[in-house]
Amino acid sequence: MTTPSPERPHSLRIPAVILAVGLAFAAIVLSGPLNDFVKSHHAITVKGYAERQVESDFALWSATVTTRGKQVNDAAAQMDKATQAVTDFLAAQGVPKANITVSDLTTTALSKSSEGNDGGIGDLDGYKLDRRVQVTSKDLDSISKLSGAAPVLLRNGIEISFNPIEYYCTKLADLKVTMLGEAVQDAQRRAEEIAGKSNRKIGSLRSANQGVFQITPVYATETSGEGTLDTTSREKSIKAVVTAEFELN
Repeated sequence: MTTPSPERPHSLRIPAVILAVGLAFAAIVLSGPLNDFVKSHHAITVKGYAERQVESDFALWSATVTTRGKQVNDAAAQMDKATQAVTDFLAAQGVPKANITVSDLTTTALSKSSEGNDGGIGDLDGYKLDRRVQVTSKDLDSISKLSGAAPVLLRNGIEISFNPIEYYCTKLADLKVTMLGEAVQDAQRRAEEIAGKSNRKIGSLRSANQGVFQITPVYATETSGEGTLDTTSREKSIKAVVTAEFELN
């Protein structure tokens, strides 16, 4: 005699049905959270980006001349000779006089320490004078050539320290305006892509806020919340960011 299979208790079927319904509901709720966000809002805010590589068109070379003397007038006389030697060198390099700027003097009183009950007393030991000389040019190659030749001044007995060449892009202001427009267009494309996933369309631009510009050497990855302005490289990468808000239709 065949023994009938025991029926599954009716009480176990109800939790199973509830569990299945719950899982289906959870799948609906959790799927497409971005779609739900877009559907429930009348505007969307996105960031847009623009990037360009540019070459500098203006360069600045600078150096600091230093002289020392027991008396300030001795140091000043040496500074006059050293300054003349530097400007003569620049002229020999073909630098126009109009491109040369010679700063005012800065004077520092030097002191030496002598033994005393307090462990050291500052005594006047002469003076140090400093003067900055700089050259500007749109001919970047000539500035590079000048920088390579300048160490001859050291061999001629002049105490001089050289600063790295600074490179600038004089068309940066106009370029920023163009790149901000490109960043807004990029933001619009991003907004359209997001809205399209929920069968929505973007409307007019409500607002656009400019972020900081990052001007860095090409392929550099460092950024700053306050923006960066690189002056060390001839070729630069300029990055612009805009936060834009669009209406949703």
